[in-house]
Amino acid sequence: MYSSSSMHPNANKENVSTSDVQENFVRITRSRAKNALGGVAVPLTKPSFKQQKKRAVLKDVSNASADNIYSELLKGGNIKANRKCLKKPKKAAKEGADIPMEMMADIHTEKSKLAEDLSKIRMAEAQDASLSNSKDEEITEQKEDGSAVMDFLQVVDIDSNVEDPQCCSLYAADIYDNIHVAELQQRPLANYMELVQRDIDADMRKILIDWLVEVSDDYKLVPDTLYLTVNLIDRFLSNTYIERQRLQLLGVSCMLIASKYEELSAPRVEEFCFITANTYTRPEVLSMENQVLNFVHFKLSVPTTKTFLRRFIKAAQASYKVPLIELECLANYLAELTLMEYTFLRFLPSLTAASAVFLARWTLDQTDHPWNPTLQHYTRYEVAELKTAVLAMEDLQLNTSGSTLAATREKYNQPKFKSVAKLTSPKRVTSLFSR
Repeated sequence: MYSSSSMHPNANKENVSTSDVQENFVRITRSRAKNALGGVAVPLTKPSFKQQKKRAVLKDVSNASADNIYSELLKGGNIKANRKCLKKPKKAAKEGADIPMEMMADIHTEKSKLAEDLSKIRMAEAQDASLSNSKDEEITEQKEDGSAVMDFLQVVDIDSNVEDPQCCSLYAADIYDNIHVAELQQRPLANYMELVQRDIDADMRKILIDWLVEVSDDYKLVPDTLYLTVNLIDRFLSNTYIERQRLQLLGVSCMLIASKYEELSAPRVEEFCFITANTYTRPEVLSMENQVLNFVHFKLSVPTTKTFLRRFIKAAQASYKVPLIELECLANYLAELTLMEYTFLRFLPSLTAASAVFLARWTLDQTDHPWNPTLQHYTRYEVAELKTAVLAMEDLQLNTSGSTLAATREKYNQPKFKSVAKLTSPKRVTSLFSR
């Protein structure tokens, strides 16, 4: 925490106390002044309140003033030309007049223009940085006929929507920079079944998560609850040995924690006991909940595949004139299929999300390459980096292992999800990586 004196060179002067001033200056009384001036009396004057006037508060300077200043700076203008703008809101405040609707409209227009300008600057900087690290000015992928289909200069700015405040357009890029760093932390071990566990295996984990998918669908929990539940299970099992009789107890306890964190109205403890046919009691569930929370040190804000999937789907939709609902449903379906697969712990959540979008686009359309400059820019993955995860995900989509666990498939066979679980591509995705 910086002190006020370190932030501004004149801060020490503002913090000088009255006692310090009195020590450096002798109090001038009327008699002393009379003697100093040769006996001439000094008339009694009122104290000057102008010197003691408090500093103006920030509310006297409106956002319109700041927007005008920044707009001029972006255009190369002079900040002095806008000093009049700083005085207008203050004058209006003294007169008690409200800001007219025309001025509010101008303010909104200036804000939108400023946000768009900053977004364009950010995109230009990102493109320049990427181009400087590349030997060629264009990053291209060749079609089967050899024509270039990818050009990095064609990246679409998906953060240009400044009308919706929930999009966080000005901060989205910085937010996901931090999320990409956070996904490298607090990851479960990719081989904890071999290193830590002795009484359970990958098949038991798959059965548990398949059951939790069904529970989350019955209780209509948000997808983030399911993803966080699986994350907590894997993080706990990465370091703590557990018997197979307590594996289901761990599952419901982790879903209870995730529900409290993600849901507006989480199911009660008794309901989680009920769905286990009262195999576990309320004290047992609460005890396991306490054990899990203490183990993870209450660190529940972790990026999952769903966290990245929202942004990557938005980047994929940028190539369509109208958002494709089937693409969103299919990408979510493919991503949820990976939750049951223990082998997918070796992939980063962002890589799994990017692979789901890649395979979803290929499933819906084989006439065009599923990857483009916009997706490469926002996912930060090139086609070659997706190969292993995409091929493994395609095996899940086609159910090449013949798994009988079908909770996720039945969920996405519903009309509200456009029955995307039935969709498959007539051509295998391996043709895209054959080169």
